[in-house]
Amino acid sequence: MFTTDEEIQTLTSQLKELSVQIAVMTAKHEAAAVTARKFAQELDVLRNKQSFITQQLHELELHQSGLYMWENIGDGG
Repeated sequence: MFTTDEEIQTLTSQLKELSVQIAVMTAKHEAAAVTARKFAQELDVLRNKQSFITQQLHELELHQSGLYMWENIGDGG
């Protein structure tokens, strides 16, 4: 199979364009990964706050219902 200079130039141009597209996509991927890590950290913080507040609410409900004393009877009341 014989190739012409024009075919070589066309393929070379296509390779350069693909390289640019790959570089752009790689940069987007890396930025998305950083954003995903930040979201994961924020989610952890929010879940910890939620858990803490849920525990506080549960304790308040126990105090209101009078069950708190019964739960702590083993601790001396």
